Amino acid sequence: MEIYRARSSALWGWVAIAIGAVVAVVHVSSVGFAYAHGGLGLGAALALFGWAAFLRPHVAAGEDRVEFHNVTQVATVPFARLSDLGTRWSLEAVGDDGRTVGAFAAPAPGASASRRHERAAEGGSIDKAEYARAGDVPGTPSGDAAALVHEAWDAWRAAGGATGGEGPSIVRTLDWVGATAVAAGTILAIWGLFF
Repeated sequence: MEIYRARSSALWGWVAIAIGAVVAVVHVSSVGFAYAHGGLGLGAALALFGWAAFLRPHVAAGEDRVEFHNVTQVATVPFARLSDLGTRWSLEAVGDDGRTVGAFAAPAPGASASRRHERAAEGGSIDKAEYARAGDVPGTPSGDAAALVHEAWDAWRAAGGATGGEGPSIVRTLDWVGATAVAAGTILAIWGLFF
């Protein structure tokens, strides 16, 4: 499986972990270890939330399916049931039954990047027919993830993959590791604030 994770997600994840460590260290050094539960709880919570929200989510394209590993769930879409990919808010898979799932790891560009895309399309440096949205453009998280999925999907079709199937097109399962990290971070934040 090929995995995509935005560079900005890695940056924000490590920043959150670093800030959590700094909060814990500064608090312990200022009040002593005996009274450090507030700083330790909040620092650990921030580090866990950063890890769960930014470092774990990814898009994985396999030989016959795409998986969106979000914060607390994994959504699997077989290529046989995939009908389209969108990039309005993030990379979004659309199943043949109309169900959709977005990828937390591949957000679409913000407003300023969208305005630059419009100016580039008007100036002729970007083909508006090929890149209808700013999120479709290579170099953006949603564009890069979409290219990865399109490449795997095209290879699957070239190998003779047949479309259709039974049941829902998108199967969602709980990601126990992510859910546990979010729950533990919440408990640590409450412990740090109130106890």
